[in-house]
Amino acid sequence: MAQLPDSLPSFGLQRLQFEPSGLGSLVVGTGRTLDPGIVRVSMQAHYELLPLNFARTWDPNVNVFGLVEHKLTGHLTAAVGVLPWLQLGAQLPYIISQQGQNYRTTAPPNGQGLDAPWVSVRVAPLRMKDGAGLNLAAELAAALPVGRPEILGRETYAVNPKLQLGVMGEDYQAGLEVGALLRPRHDLSPLSGREQDVLGNELRLGATVTSRGKNKTSTRPELSVLLNMPLQGGRPSGELLVGVRKHLVGGLDLYFLGGPGLGTAIDMPSVRLLAGASFATGEAD
Repeated sequence: MAQLPDSLPSFGLQRLQFEPSGLGSLVVGTGRTLDPGIVRVSMQAHYELLPLNFARTWDPNVNVFGLVEHKLTGHLTAAVGVLPWLQLGAQLPYIISQQGQNYRTTAPPNGQGLDAPWVSVRVAPLRMKDGAGLNLAAELAAALPVGRPEILGRETYAVNPKLQLGVMGEDYQAGLEVGALLRPRHDLSPLSGREQDVLGNELRLGATVTSRGKNKTSTRPELSVLLNMPLQGGRPSGELLVGVRKHLVGGLDLYFLGGPGLGTAIDMPSVRLLAGASFATGEAD
């Protein structure tokens, strides 16, 4: 025990990336971009249960303690259509509260403060609006090197390139996203006592099916599946997220999203819950 590290390395604990345009899913891109001049801004409260738990097994009810047990984050996201095929996006997270328990000799990263902001650029060479058979887009997102490292609010670097495909029917749309998270490798097995407790580069897959709003006050359900496959010795994980979005008047939406985390990766929360509101300056979805 005396030889165990007594502090965590600095890394970004937040793994979920939002879809700032809100076109399709709230968390999976469908290859679409906002029309030129359209701006969408959203605010959401984001709760995670056991987002950092070395003792977790396949059943999250077996072990209910961790270095981070409860985490509440506020997110401000924005996207703007620049050209018919070009969109810019940004995400600004702030850790409102983060609480956990000591694990052996390691103290939890309790506290609040700025998490790393993300910026993104998306190009869409194929659009069904222009007569193509599907929507196709490529996006590059990167984390800015700011945030509080002592509360696991930043990486030295983090880049997330992705390719998005999507199709739309009269009352539904579906999307597929293939990407990679590129970040420094952190081996936490000396702290956890388990092999493969490693954070590093990973392949990311996402799929979604959502309904399409028939009018300005319609309700839109959505189902999204996220899979994370480690490339540097970590543990695979996934999430099943179910959401509903209510269109209100004047471009205002209210929404809820939540679901369980799957697998035994140390940075996969057992449960994720999200509630928020968005406003668009024109027809967004």
